This record gives sequence, structure tokens and C-alpha cells, in this order.
Amino acid sequence: MNQPLRTDGLPTLANGEPVLHRWFVLVMFAVIPVTLAVAVVALFLTGRDTVDAADRRPAGDGTVTVFRGDAQIAETLDVSVGPDCMQAIRLIGDDGSRASARAAAQATCRLLDDPQFARARQGLAVWSRANGQLRFATFELSGVESSARIENDRIVLELNAKFQFIAGVHAAPALIHQLTLLTDAAWPGATVGASTASVAALAEADACAVLALEAPPRGCADVDELRGETDLIAALIGAGYRDDR
Repeated sequence: MNQPLRTDGLPTLANGEPVLHRWFVLVMFAVIPVTLAVAVVALFLTGRDTVDAADRRPAGDGTVTVFRGDAQIAETLDVSVGPDCMQAIRLIGDDGSRASARAAAQATCRLLDDPQFARARQGLAVWSRANGQLRFATFELSGVESSARIENDRIVLELNAKFQFIAGVHAAPALIHQLTLLTDAAWPGATVGASTASVAALAEADACAVLALEAPPRGCADVDELRGETDLIAALIGAGYRDDR
């Protein structure tokens, strides 16, 4: 005897039998909107940035200016001479990396011609005397844009690998920041002082303002936030920089 066909609109076979148990389908109809609502709330909550700007550039130690965790460096370590004002600096990496580093260095040299970046120019002299190198690295702390470290008595300045994929000028404020940090007479040996770190942050902010980039890097937003701190040095001490007041 033929069974009557289902007429509730849910999928059935040709003989009228349900493709899925109807209780399961109805439960899924109820669960889907709840799942979507939970996903939207989770996305909103995780998208909020609760880390202070100072903590996004945590202090290093006596061998590293800014803590960036572990770093992955490209296996290709070819060398070329830096451009313009950085001819004493060696660019390290494959052809593409060195081309990006050259563009970043050239943009930084143009900034260093401005007297307001005199302190960073002093840092360039420190870097040059230390047989400086410039390279890209993938940082464990992805929010850190730049760091410098001591390697075999040489100062190696590292840029976040993200700068390889955008115009080199975007890395110039980060380089100004690091060059200013290098003027701390106690580093290497001691953690960079908060006073020097505050000058470096303000110099980076000035570089961002001079360049007026349409899509500035995250570091520019960070230094704008830092510039608004009531006590910038105290905020940097809280991020681990040496209290040198």
C-alpha cells in the first residue's frame, strides 16, 4: 500500500520518505541563528584591542632594544651595501628583501636630512660604528614593528617582515624609532631607558606626520596614542623600560 507523500516542505525522496529525520532538521533551523549570534559576539569581543600602546612595544634587555620574542629569518643571507646615508650598513637577505630594505633605508635617509631628526642621526652613527646590518624577520610578537639586537658585537636592526610587502617608506618611522633608541648610552648592557624610549616614540610620531601616509602602519597609531599619555615616561616604565628619570 502506497504511503502518502510528505507535504511539510522538507526534503524527501521520490517515495515520500524524509531525507533527514525531521526532528534533526528542525533542531538545525533553531541552532543556526544562535550559532551566528555567538560568532558575531565573539568576533566583536576578540577584535577589541585591550593592549596599551606602550605594551605593544615592550622593552627588551641589555642585548635587545624592543622585545619581539623569537624571530624567523630567511635562510638566504646575501649581502649588499646600504644606500645614501647608510653606506656603512649592510642589507641582509634575498634579492627581494634587500630591495625592500634599500627602499626603507632611502626613505629614512631623506627624513634624516630634517634637523628635527638629529637624535636619530646620532643613532645612525652608533649603528654604523657597530658594523650595522638591516634585515627582515617574522616576529613572534607580530605587533612589534622593529627591534635591534647585538650579534657578535654587531648591531642588527630587524624590521617586521610585513614591511617587505608594502612601499618601503612605510618602514621609515620604525627605523627612526630604532635609530633614536640606539642613542641610549647604557645600551647595550642595560635595558633602554624610558626617557630615551619616550624621545624615540615622539620622533616616530614626527616621522609619521612628515610622511603623511594614506595608509600608515600600526606603529603610527601607537605613537599617536603614546603622545596623548599624561605621563609618557611612566607608561614606558610600565612596559619594562629602565627608569632613568
